[in-house]
Amino acid sequence: MTEANREPPGPPTSAAPPGMVLVAVPVAHLPHVARLLADLDARQRTAPLPRHRSTPRPDAPTQGWTVDELRRLSRGASATHRTVAALLDALSAEPGRGFTVEELSQRTGRPRQKIIGAMAGLTRLLKAHHDYAGRGLPFDRSPGRPEAPRELCYSVDQDRAADWREARLSRSTDEDSGSR
Repeated sequence: MTEANREPPGPPTSAAPPGMVLVAVPVAHLPHVARLLADLDARQRTAPLPRHRSTPRPDAPTQGWTVDELRRLSRGASATHRTVAALLDALSAEPGRGFTVEELSQRTGRPRQKIIGAMAGLTRLLKAHHDYAGRGLPFDRSPGRPEAPRELCYSVDQDRAADWREARLSRSTDEDSGSR
């Protein structure tokens, strides 16, 4: 290539690709323009379809939580397992009564944030280790009481409380016999 055939430095002399326009932008504004174009592109993309989530099926027969399944839940070693076990202990002490997170915090001696964190991780834990789609949560959730209308309340009925106490009792009996 000879000196005469070389293109002079500067803006390209070729035409823009189809659907594009060449625009002169001050170098100082180039990052802003690039960000603007990226934002515009992101807005025009279609959102991905949500993945199918495993949620309790209201129309499917609920298997319920058996004593054996509750025992398995009580034996979990994670912080979420321990916190949920403490919550179920508190709920089972007064079946039928709805407790707010604040009340559960006071009953269990665990910080409110730890309880909220355990509740957030509970669904994932149940999906991984139990039949969440068939059983749902091991307690009931309901809208708040008149004195706490914005908070959810958590409770267990008489039968679940009795099953939980039996699961906890058999767990401590198993631990006692294993240590001898």
